[in-house]
Amino acid sequence: MIETFYIYVDGSDLSEIATELRTRIEAFVSPYAGRVRVVDQRAGGTQEAADLLDWDLGVNFEVDALAAVEKKDLLFFFQSLSAQFGRDFVLGASLPHGQSEDFVSISADEPVDRAMDVLLSNEKMG
Repeated sequence: MIETFYIYVDGSDLSEIATELRTRIEAFVSPYAGRVRVVDQRAGGTQEAADLLDWDLGVNFEVDALAAVEKKDLLFFFQSLSAQFGRDFVLGASLPHGQSEDFVSISADEPVDRAMDVLLSNEKMG
């Protein structure tokens, strides 16, 4: 079972929108009192002329730290950001050994049902 999930903006060309995105995300997650953590980090290393460095901008959270309604609110929030900024977001998870896996896209044009199913299927039972 996966415990730590993330929702990050899809892509690394974020310089024009990063500040506004981070501000909106911080404001939205403030009531979650640390159960949802804002992430804004770029991969280290040198940048090749044609490639942008990986940029993780979004949130991390433990699936069992949030009620089902809070998970859905989080997904709807990122769906609304997708509509406002014209960017998709990715729901994924941290896996053992420092790996991660993207599961589903969160987009203004797609229902959040698949993303919600991923989160609900990873809740602890009882």
